[in-house]
Amino acid sequence: MVPGAEPGTEGGTEGGPELCVPPPPRPGCDCQVCCPLGYDKEAEAERPLSNFRPYKLMKVAADGTRVALKESDLKDLERNHPNICEWTKALSQCQRGWQKECLKVLEKCMKHKMSWPFKEPVDPTALGIPDYPTIIRHPMDLKTIETRFKSGMIQTPDEFVALVRTVFRNAYVYNKPGDPSGVREAAEKLSYIFEKEVQKM
Repeated sequence: MVPGAEPGTEGGTEGGPELCVPPPPRPGCDCQVCCPLGYDKEAEAERPLSNFRPYKLMKVAADGTRVALKESDLKDLERNHPNICEWTKALSQCQRGWQKECLKVLEKCMKHKMSWPFKEPVDPTALGIPDYPTIIRHPMDLKTIETRFKSGMIQTPDEFVALVRTVFRNAYVYNKPGDPSGVREAAEKLSYIFEKEVQKM
């Protein structure tokens, strides 16, 4: 949480997740989206984004000793038990367990009534906001994330979480408090829903 943040603003609601959480710091970037005032960049870079964790397959010997699988063991496992070897499925198939969970969260966000500002890329010319590319260096939207997901470009759950957080953080940074367009309010509300769903994954 950002030090000194008021409940319901950057720090989130009492007992709930933070709102418009920044994505992990990008190397060499000091923009407001990546490096908001009060955030410890080093600490945030170390904090996991999702509850999914890598695992290592082990073989348990008769005496209880755990031994790492050999390449031949792994091939046997993939051949004899393809249903549990999801790592053999192409990312573009979206059939891995973590992909299914992330897509559920994304679809829930996209169907929400507060998703209207985030379904398509921001068009600075059409919206009359020529300074947008100067302030927002990492534009992102939910439709682009969905496209990347289904083409196999998103390779981990943490990458997915970082991209969605970028969407809401961009809106939060560009649209100041009291913004009449309603974009900032939509970002805060949908971000809250997203972070609650991420905690369940």
